Amino acid sequence: MSIQPLQIDNIAFAKRGEHLTGDLSLAHCPRLAELLASQLPILQNDAIGTHALTSVNKTENSIHFTLDGEANAVGQHFLHLALASNLTTYCQRCLEPMPVKLSLSFHYQIIDVNAKHSELDVVEDSDDFDMQEANQAMDLVALIEDEIIMATPIAPTHAHDCAVASMQSGEKPNPFAVLKGLIKP
Repeated sequence: MSIQPLQIDNIAFAKRGEHLTGDLSLAHCPRLAELLASQLPILQNDAIGTHALTSVNKTENSIHFTLDGEANAVGQHFLHLALASNLTTYCQRCLEPMPVKLSLSFHYQIIDVNAKHSELDVVEDSDDFDMQEANQAMDLVALIEDEIIMATPIAPTHAHDCAVASMQSGEKPNPFAVLKGLIKP
């Protein structure tokens, strides 16, 4: 299945102060789907891929995005991207499914790389905005997927201590643990 990229002219989008909102599924983000599938527990005699991940909960595994363009009086152009995602991955301690909810906000200043070096020096000193190169065909889906991938935990774990419920392979219970309770201070 081929997904058409959502392309915008980022300078024109910002100049007109446009607003765009939508939802993306994992089908639109194959690299993210692959990352989440790689966090699945390894089960013997099962071929696991993104199909198994998407069958966990079809209402989850979506990314809601809002993109706003802005141009100021000085002629600078900005994009404001807000992302909210409900993804399902697996806890790396207990190997049980767990939701990963992300709420992210990004602010980009669009720059022309062909501009004079003095203009670029002023832009680089700002920590308020990330820079995006002026592009007449900026792939918005790729940008959203990149930001979600960078914000997704590498080894997600439950907030509560779920390691007690599962023993590590080869780990044996301590036979003297019962005696510890008999000692009175």
